[in-house]
Amino acid sequence: MSFINLFSTFVITSISLFALKPVAARLGLLDIPGGRKIHKTPTPLVGGLGIYLGTLCMSVFTPAVLQQYSAMLAISALVLFIGIFDDARELRVSVRMGAHAFAAWLMAAVAGNQLLSLGNLLAFGPIELGVLAIPLTIFATVGVINAINMTDGIDGLSGGLALISLTFLCIIAFIAGNVAMLQFGTLLICSLLAFLVFNFRHPWKKSAMVYLGDAGSTLLGFILVWLIIEATQGSNAMMSPVYALWFLAIPLIDTVSLLIKRPLRGISAFSAGTDHVHHRLIASGYTHEQTVVGLYVAAIVAGTFGLVGYLYNVSETMMFASFMAVFAVYMAWGKLLRFMKIKPKQVEPV
Repeated sequence: MSFINLFSTFVITSISLFALKPVAARLGLLDIPGGRKIHKTPTPLVGGLGIYLGTLCMSVFTPAVLQQYSAMLAISALVLFIGIFDDARELRVSVRMGAHAFAAWLMAAVAGNQLLSLGNLLAFGPIELGVLAIPLTIFATVGVINAINMTDGIDGLSGGLALISLTFLCIIAFIAGNVAMLQFGTLLICSLLAFLVFNFRHPWKKSAMVYLGDAGSTLLGFILVWLIIEATQGSNAMMSPVYALWFLAIPLIDTVSLLIKRPLRGISAFSAGTDHVHHRLIASGYTHEQTVVGLYVAAIVAGTFGLVGYLYNVSETMMFASFMAVFAVYMAWGKLLRFMKIKPKQVEPV
């Protein structure tokens, strides 16, 4: 992959985002301030479309990528379209989830990219899925899509976490010699970097110029789960599935905890709320920027732990037990704070 290709991806994505901003209002793709939203001006929800266009354009000119990922790019377009429609019209949860399940079925049944084994998580040998392969692939895909979507609550977070996960996957692809995945991953990373220039807050830019929208976050979630399944399944697998948990640790832990806690409180697991990890950090007194950077660091630490486990061939059982221990600590976070008599600062969440 040449520098020119990577730079071209960055430039095409940037131009796409510039070009899409003026037409966002006509398409109904604006995030209007109000309610829980504290941004002050309507913001275009075109980040996902810009990322897709930038990645697609350069993928067409990269033979290895086009050969390996043409099906993914086609099915991703469906996920993107559903997301755009959701951003414009706000689809019901059941419709959105059904569309994501259909895209997952296409990936598993038509493209043949499916979960076949969970690996040796429990030290009793590999857990082969057999007839459950396609149903569990659909379940896992919808879960990861929503995990990435649920982190899209403050500027720069969802895109940055996806970029970190992609970077670790690219490292694995480089080690394993998987040229197609490495090339596609680096193209997508360049598109994400271009988006983050428009989206990430810094001292010279106090608000985002564009948002990912549901279209962008669900697109990234779908692409990530496709690459992870490809990297962990079949005769060409590059790593055991358990290491992927660490590459997606922050979105997975946050989402699964809410899937457990919200129903216990009598509310829908998929309703909008201010109980995500980024909301809890902001409510504890951290600034927007501190929260985003802190979660970036946590994602990098978790991913590095998974990478070290992969490099040193740490047992899958040990890696899984470690992940579950981290999840248990997070689930008990509130009780730990109360035990230490630390009261979160009550501020308006982002």
